[in-house]
Amino acid sequence: MPTTRTERGKTARYYRKREQVVDVAVGLFSKNGYASTGVADIGEAAGLARGALYYYIGSKEALLADIHDRVIDPLLSEASTIVHSDIGFQAKLRLLSESLLRQIVHRQDHVRVFLHEFHQLQGDYRIVFRMKRRRFESQILEVLADGKREDALRVQDLELTMLAFLNLHNHTYQWLSRRKDLTVADLARVYCELFLNGILTERVDQDALEAELRHGRSILGLLAEKGLDH
Repeated sequence: MPTTRTERGKTARYYRKREQVVDVAVGLFSKNGYASTGVADIGEAAGLARGALYYYIGSKEALLADIHDRVIDPLLSEASTIVHSDIGFQAKLRLLSESLLRQIVHRQDHVRVFLHEFHQLQGDYRIVFRMKRRRFESQILEVLADGKREDALRVQDLELTMLAFLNLHNHTYQWLSRRKDLTVADLARVYCELFLNGILTERVDQDALEAELRHGRSILGLLAEKGLDH
């Protein structure tokens, strides 16, 4: 199972160093691929001998699991807050888009590894990853189901609609360098306009939506202040 921060005998210094090792691994996995990156490569880049490296990582697969957790855990935390907030489903979907894009824009190497190397996880690591991924998908489905109950959506297959929403976002990192002028909010607005105007029975009312978005962002701001978003 993935290493937890509640293990006895582990100091703050240990976890800081382990985070540094994970940072190194992210860069190597993103550049060279998981299978082509050896433990020796990670140790050399991190400035650690093999024995010291294993003290911090446990295994190469544990590093990969940590990288995936860095992406999915903040998404789950924010998505839970968004889903249970008192705003409409359009604003919720827009905030889910912003949450997802924050990871994609600000953690591009992490997302590249997350999307392309997850199949390397085995055993308990794979089970935990799939469980978390399905939980995030279920939160998007819950928001879409709200829209369906309000007769605001004309689509029938909500699971396929959810997957289309994710596909719209997931490979954004591949072309971001061409549009450095776009913020997370800019991207989310365009994506959700394209998405919602394709599935809503009526077009998005942007003015009404903005007020709900401000309220939803204030809720997420309180979450961030409490340190629950990472």
